[in-house]
Amino acid sequence: ENVPPAISLLMVECWAGDPARRPPFAEIDRRLQALDYEGARAPNHAEKAKRRREADTQRILSNVFPPHIAKALSQGRRVEPEHHDLVTIFFSDIVGFTDIVSTLSPKKTSDMLDRLYSAFDGLCRELHIFKVETVGDAYMAVTNLVEDQAADHTERIAKFATAASAAAEATLIDMEDPKSGTVRLRIGFHSGPVVANVIGSMNQRFCLFGDTVNTASRMETTSAPGRIHCSRRAATLLAQQSPAISLFARGSIVVKGKGEMETFWVNEGGSSAFLLSPPPGVPDDSAHPPPVPEGVSPHPRSKKPQTSLKGRLLGHARDAAAPKVDG
Repeated sequence: ENVPPAISLLMVECWAGDPARRPPFAEIDRRLQALDYEGARAPNHAEKAKRRREADTQRILSNVFPPHIAKALSQGRRVEPEHHDLVTIFFSDIVGFTDIVSTLSPKKTSDMLDRLYSAFDGLCRELHIFKVETVGDAYMAVTNLVEDQAADHTERIAKFATAASAAAEATLIDMEDPKSGTVRLRIGFHSGPVVANVIGSMNQRFCLFGDTVNTASRMETTSAPGRIHCSRRAATLLAQQSPAISLFARGSIVVKGKGEMETFWVNEGGSSAFLLSPPPGVPDDSAHPPPVPEGVSPHPRSKKPQTSLKGRLLGHARDAAAPKVDG
């Protein structure tokens, strides 16, 4: 059905059972040369193939870049930097990743990361979260950047963080050795302004810039295994957007490059439907403060009993609406 009619007829004649009825080579040559491009082309075949290639290219670009940027790049247009007043950025890394890769083959390491981050990608699609990138064992995602999610962007990240932690704890480190255990994460997030842009002309990357990115990263590095950690600004927004998600004050800590910050643990108690049970071996903060990660100095105020400060956070809601980044 994809063969042009003139060529199809010629082929049938050449296959004739009686050799005398087959056209001579000179006749075949004459008839082929008489065909113009349109007559020799399969009906709509070239257009369909072209559309398929364009759709495949667009789909690949849309998996890496926001849709409007993917469209601009496919059309050869230059992408200009974009300012976003308020987004929420998620970071995670794998606890003990250096030790894990020292015991696994590179193939098994890549398989573990593929299984884990494929699960994360599915959660991103479900919760409409934009995946920015993965670097080694680090996963970065953002809300209120590609879609208008002003009403619930921090809530989406908190739910994603909870589901991602659960997905990690269901992911075997080594599929061939269940005794190797499952993956555990350190997670952190922060809310604030960013600038987004496409960097480079080869192997282009979509990148976010600004202090919000640095602060979100610090929330992850100063978190604890199996726990979700956020800044006061993100906690204030979360208290507004989803009062059912529990927040507990960690107290004031000194974060490298940021100074003193008041931070919070997310989803470790209360009645939310999106609760994350404290991981085994992690005691209640009110009785035993968590271990202090490297690069963090505990402030004396962090020794106070850890209680829910949802009401006080709601009192800071107006401050959180301003574009200034806390800390």
